[in-house]
Order: sequence, then C-alpha cells, then structure tokens
Amino acid sequence: MEAFKAFFPNIEFGVGKWRLAGDIIKDYGRKAMLTIDPYLDANGFSDEISSILGKASVDIIKYTDIVSNPNCFRVDEAAEIARKENCDVVVAVGGGSAMDFGKAVAVVARQPGKAWDYTERTDHEVKRPTDKTLPIVTIPTTAGTGSEATHYAVLNNPEIKEKSTIVSTWVIPKVGIVDPEMMYSMPTELTAHTGIDAFAHSVESYININAHAFSKLLALESIRLVAEYLPPVVANGNNKEAREKMAWASTLGGAAIAHIGPVLGHSLAQPVGGFKNAPHGGSIAACLVKVLEFSYVADLKKFAEIAEAIDPSVRDLPQRAKAEKCPELVARLFKDVNVNVRFRDFGLKEGDIDKVTHIATTGYGFDLVNHPRTVTDDDLKRLYRECL
Repeated sequence: MEAFKAFFPNIEFGVGKWRLAGDIIKDYGRKAMLTIDPYLDANGFSDEISSILGKASVDIIKYTDIVSNPNCFRVDEAAEIARKENCDVVVAVGGGSAMDFGKAVAVVARQPGKAWDYTERTDHEVKRPTDKTLPIVTIPTTAGTGSEATHYAVLNNPEIKEKSTIVSTWVIPKVGIVDPEMMYSMPTELTAHTGIDAFAHSVESYININAHAFSKLLALESIRLVAEYLPPVVANGNNKEAREKMAWASTLGGAAIAHIGPVLGHSLAQPVGGFKNAPHGGSIAACLVKVLEFSYVADLKKFAEIAEAIDPSVRDLPQRAKAEKCPELVARLFKDVNVNVRFRDFGLKEGDIDKVTHIATTGYGFDLVNHPRTVTDDDLKRLYRECL
C-alpha cells in the first residue's frame, strides 16, 4: 500500500447547526466580515445570522456585492473594508462563489497586494498567503463546490476574462458549518447543477494519477451518494434525507479534491467559466461525459470501480465492460436530473476554441498533467468542439 498524507477539515455537520454559529465563530474573532450571497441577504438571512452572532457578542460588517464566478476586484474592495473596520474573522455564507470570495478577502485583508496577485498563474510572481490570513468560517447553502473543505479560492478576472485559483492551506476554513437545512430551498436547476459539480470533484479526484487510499475512500463514497440521492432530491426538493446526503456528498467531494485535485474536466470547464462567465456547475456538466468517454481506456480498473459505485448492478460484468459503462451511466444520471447543456449555451463559439485551449494549457496545466490519459492541444480542441 502506498504512503500518503491525509487530513480532514473541521466540519460541524447536521440539521440546525447554523444556529450555533455564534458560539462557533466567537472562538476565532469578535468582529466578522460577513460575505453573504445577495439572494440570501435579500431574503433576510443576514438579519438572522447577525442576531445569532450578536448574542455571542460578535459584531458584523456585511458585504453582499458577490456574483457567480467571484470578481477579484470586488474582493479587493471588500478586503479594504475589512481592514479599515479591523475585522478579525471572515464568515462566508452562500454557495461556492460566496465562500471562495470570503476566503480571498481573508487573504488580502491583512496582507499586501491584490487578490489576483495570490492566484496560481505562470504570468506573474505568485504571492503566497501567510499566517496573517484571517480565520475563515463557512456556511454553505448549496451542495456542490465543497469549498468548506478545500484549500482553494477560485476567482474571476473580468478584465482578461480568465479564472484562477488561490491555493493555500491558510484558506482552509477553521470550521465549515454544513447544515442541510440551509439547502432545503435550493431551486431545482441549481440543485442539479451543483450536484453535478460535487460528482465531478469526486470522479476527477478518483481518476487523478496521484489518488491514494484516503482520497479514493472519500471520492467513492461521494460518487455513490450523488448517484443515489441527486435524482430524488431534484425530483422533490422537500426530500430532507436526500438533502442531507447531498450535503455530505459535497463535503466529501471537496475533501477529496483538497487532497488530490481535479483533472481534465475542470481544465476544460474553468476557461469557459472565465471567458464566458459561465456557471461552474453548468460548465462541468457540458463536458464531463465526453471527458469520461475520452479517458476510460487509460485506467480500466478505476473507471470500472466508478461504474459500480454508480450502479451496483454492473458488479458481475468484466472489468472492461464495466469501464465502458461508466460514461453511459453518468449520461443516464444527467438525464435523470434533466441536465443537458453544452458550451454553446454559455456563448462559446467555434472561433473561441483556440483561446480557451490556450487558457486551459497555461492556466490549468497542473490539472492536465495529473489526468490518466495524456492530453494534447489537439485533444483539447476536439473535446471543446464535441462539447459545443
């Protein structure tokens, strides 16, 4: 058995846990920068969380100008407010965008430079977060990104139309408060797309050439949970058991990629997210099946194991037959949750393929080199065309 290093983030999981946020957060600071999804703010949740924190003697400074694919320049703006207000903890409430936004604010609030300076890129000298990063507490409201369990904060730079990622153990939340109750009211389409994102995290980390015993354990359980519980929760958003299982699947998927990282699917999807401001879950859904069709021959054993986790009825098939089934089973899952998107739905055109291919190779090459099948520029271009 191979050697590996493992950890698990500090998670408070369970229905009603968000109501304990004050007692949890007060251990990390007494003046919180609250980065909260504007939809939640408009529905009054900021007032509820403020009341809970207030009872624990934690004051808040609220920031809500957060968009899908969080804007790096708005991070700088929020960080300046946090600095001037002497905030000593960041509380990030919402989906992946709000959580990644809050993580980036925590980095910039007490350290020099701009948020974009800290993203992992080859075109600048990367600044590295230090122990001056503010402590972070996250409260996810979607079951998708698993950002409560990762050392990533993905940002978008609208000036150059690219996304990049802050990668640092300093942005792992001190606590992730994962409360399925926060996800009960998720709209159907958002439930489906974020669920596919969680699924992709687990699948991609599992097939990553560096996957180890612990990361595979996390990923395979997440895959199994999504396959079993995403269709019923999309069919009936009031299915509380399915909401709970999907919340846990999302956290497991986040923990899996935190150990190993994604591969080709994210390398294709992230450039489209930045270039066309496409939603992340949708971008992943547009390409994942084609990625699996392209890749399964490179590691029949792993793809057979994924297929069996999705549908145990394939257990007695020969290994190659199971591996071949994997893309088909994922396509069936997408159909069951009514997810049928292509890159063209987000505005990508044939003439954009060279551009997004360049972004994929230069901005996400570290994911490509860990994919089980060697990927050339021509492969990327062909996959983009097939996914249009």
